[in-house]
Amino acid sequence: MPKQGTRISLILALVFPAIVCATLALSYYGYRYAKTTSERSKASLMEGNRQLAQALAGSIQQRIDSADFELFKQVEWDDKTAGPPPELILPEAMESVVVLDRQSRIRSVYPPPDARRRGRELERWQNYVRGLDWNSLQPWTPAQPGNFRHLHQLFEGKSVLIAYASKQSEAGEEYFVAAKMNLGLIAQRWLPEEVRALGGDRKIAILDEVARPIFGQPVRDRDARFLHESSFGKTLYAWRIQMLPKNVEELQAQAETERLLGVLLIPVSTLIIAVGLAVVWLTVIAERRTSRMKSDFIANVSHELKTPLSLIRMFGELLATGKHKGESTSREYAEIITREAERLSHLIDNVLDFARIERGKASYDFAEGRLDEVVERALDVCRYRVEKEKMRLRTEVEPGLPSVRMDDNAMTLVLLNLVDNAVKYAAEGKHVDVSLKRTPGGISLAVRDHGPGISLDEQPRIFERFYRAQAARDRNVRGSGIGLALVKHIVEAHGGRLSVASVPGQGATFTVVLPAAPPTTGARESAEVASPSEQPDSTSTLHPVKP
Repeated sequence: MPKQGTRISLILALVFPAIVCATLALSYYGYRYAKTTSERSKASLMEGNRQLAQALAGSIQQRIDSADFELFKQVEWDDKTAGPPPELILPEAMESVVVLDRQSRIRSVYPPPDARRRGRELERWQNYVRGLDWNSLQPWTPAQPGNFRHLHQLFEGKSVLIAYASKQSEAGEEYFVAAKMNLGLIAQRWLPEEVRALGGDRKIAILDEVARPIFGQPVRDRDARFLHESSFGKTLYAWRIQMLPKNVEELQAQAETERLLGVLLIPVSTLIIAVGLAVVWLTVIAERRTSRMKSDFIANVSHELKTPLSLIRMFGELLATGKHKGESTSREYAEIITREAERLSHLIDNVLDFARIERGKASYDFAEGRLDEVVERALDVCRYRVEKEKMRLRTEVEPGLPSVRMDDNAMTLVLLNLVDNAVKYAAEGKHVDVSLKRTPGGISLAVRDHGPGISLDEQPRIFERFYRAQAARDRNVRGSGIGLALVKHIVEAHGGRLSVASVPGQGATFTVVLPAAPPTTGARESAEVASPSEQPDSTSTLHPVKP
């Protein structure tokens, strides 16, 4: 058994760390997999936002380019012309157009401003065209419509978009055309139309140069994890577009949950596994201890059974062969055989009763009786045992004790176990005291020995099955380890309580307190009529408590 236990401990010592390491590895790689999957999902989502933002900016830019092409195609000018031809029709997206000569002087404005606003309008246009890069332009022709530029920036606190291109007159003279785009039309009509064409699963906001909203609502900082923000294309490059999913709150909560799971996954799973392994380890230890106790129990019971059987066989053979000295000796041998048979019966009863308790099938035949009579009969049974151990049995029974509801055989077994326990541990020549007294609400049965006593740390455990005190193990005192457990169960089944009081070196006193039987039916009924709230529940004393 010790070698087997050592092998099991060695196996567990190797298996448990392996389980912990495997759990940590699985938790780590599970966390890494979940994190990678989350990052890929986020990257895919962000890529979708980026592509949608580019598609929206491209659609707006295409409409602007179409308006530019329509305008540049209409404008024709030479130095003899005072202004654009009268048949010029501005596209809807254009607010005004100017024509400049090679020296960047404004030669005409369309639509022509009135005289009162002309100076102010020319001054604005001078500010607009001052930053234009004319030298990088190639002449615009319908065959090369891409030869134009845009200027997008703040002027006088307002966002302005200027489209400009270089052209040549019929005489080969170079001139320039600049047009101011209608950004209000773009923000109020084109953007909503293009956003609707994209679908409604995104939140979109367009911000100007100073982060003022032009379209939609700006995104809050806490939603920035799923936000795509970039310049709004190559034309409206001073604006910025913000795009994120409409279910951003759900994604934010999911991301926060994943973050918490990532933080807690490894330590929590490790803790759970550690607790589980600790429980398994403690269970294994408990099972090993129980198995060891059962082995000790079997060995002790075998020894206990062997002793009376040997005596019965020996004295039986003496009687059978006639090897005795007269009738008195025969009578003595017969008494020894009878008492050893009773002792053997007592031990077998202990084992059988304990087995029934373990299976949950213990039952008792309750009837009202006198405990002092049960004590007297039980003491007669064990008196020979006490005298054989050269001890004295002192009894003290208070007269006039009330009756109790009990199983006579079970209570006899209680007293026999307590007295047998006292005889085992009491020193030779000492006495065992048995007292039966009245106590409030019942009867108190106390058995005291004058043995080595029980230490305080062992007193709560001595009523456990198979447990034997250290003093018994040190002194090699025979016993099965089930007597006190059986006593405790019987006492509690009778509605009583069992306690022990002991000081090391001064012996131990085991006390059983049983409730008194209720009054007779008539008396009880009359008492209940007078004061029902003060009477005890009689049914609680009629049925044993199941283990």
